[in-house]
Amino acid sequence: MLKSIVILALILLVGFCSISLPIELNHLLYIPVEQSISYSFQPAHTEITNPQLINFSMTTTGTNISIKNIPGKNLKIEAYKDGTPVENLRYVEYDAVSLDENILIAKNNPVVIQVDISQKTTGLPDGEYLYRFFSQNDKLKEITPLELKVSYKSNPQYVKSLNYQPKDNMGLILYFPSTNYKYLIPVTRFIPYNAAILTKTVENLGKGADPATTLPTEPAIPEVNKVYYNGSTVFIEVDSKSGKLVDNGNLFMALDSIVHAMTQVPGMRRVQFLLDGKRVDEIAPGISTRNPWSADTSPAAYLSYNTFDRYLLFPYRPDTSGAATIRDQCYILFETLKKGLPEDPLVQAVIPDNVELLNVYYLNRTLKLDFNPALLEAYKDDRHKQYMMMDAILYTFSSIANIKDIQLLVNGSDQYSFADYKFSKPLTRPLYLNPEKN
Repeated sequence: MLKSIVILALILLVGFCSISLPIELNHLLYIPVEQSISYSFQPAHTEITNPQLINFSMTTTGTNISIKNIPGKNLKIEAYKDGTPVENLRYVEYDAVSLDENILIAKNNPVVIQVDISQKTTGLPDGEYLYRFFSQNDKLKEITPLELKVSYKSNPQYVKSLNYQPKDNMGLILYFPSTNYKYLIPVTRFIPYNAAILTKTVENLGKGADPATTLPTEPAIPEVNKVYYNGSTVFIEVDSKSGKLVDNGNLFMALDSIVHAMTQVPGMRRVQFLLDGKRVDEIAPGISTRNPWSADTSPAAYLSYNTFDRYLLFPYRPDTSGAATIRDQCYILFETLKKGLPEDPLVQAVIPDNVELLNVYYLNRTLKLDFNPALLEAYKDDRHKQYMMMDAILYTFSSIANIKDIQLLVNGSDQYSFADYKFSKPLTRPLYLNPEKN
């Protein structure tokens, strides 16, 4: 009874105040924060193609609210592809306007947080995605996320391989990890000529990839104290104090990049890693270095890796162990060039599906590949992709042991040309693949 009397008194008091004073009712009664905060984009949009920076705004329609400022982590962003969440979504949140310990959200003072969801930052393949944006603050966890439809449509270019180097320069074939750290990508860097090729190779690996390649620019390899060789073996003295000597999943790839780059130097076939000048069983837990490492030289199909700015060819080695002849190896490699890696949308086929390999001939280290006429029509409106396809063919089929020259035929005839290449004589693979700069 007493409780009812108190509630009735409060109602009468509120009614009296609302009649006699110009005070809004919602100033007296508690309104949950989740009902007074709203999200929006500036400028307002619900769909966008190839976004770069997105401005996410939080404002209140009533009571001000203060939330804790956690630089770089004020927002939570989710992405969905055909209803399936994208795992480990990468994005960059820049500091909110307020640099204080707390952020004040007010009606006349919206909080704007800038976030980078560009394709290069997220690493997402071309396609359509649904994004959901919301605050991570506990006070705002009940607010409905803001949704945005995002389309990514990349337009990468291909830089044709070269058969020459600039005057007084030399080309170093370096290997850097792909943006998703799944593959090693060969890149050519031209530097002033220097007789210490091995030392310069390690130094340039340690500088990371040039931004022009759009590969990761952060150096992956551990610090190296000394480089020398004995016969066909390169000795790499790794600094034991290097912060990169941890088994973080990328160290093996980093060491393998050294091996592949070093064995590109004429006469070098293997790499022996040393720790402060001494041979050790393991350079890091689980990574054996007692014996020299050699690069994998099995036949490779050179596929296209899409960095969204550029196509970069890289060697992918399908299983050719069951191939009894060179002809069998050629057909396995050719099918790989046509299919790419369907499980990885960033790795694309380089030969159109309607191109067929009709026959294969091998004589005196020359491999003849006979195609159907569809080869001559491949990418007829895109010279960049034509160059890429030719580079892929020459690098792929010359990766077979004992193959020196490649001759292309169409229905058995060599009286054709394609993308500046004449088929009337055998071709050799170019010296410098994936030049860093155009």
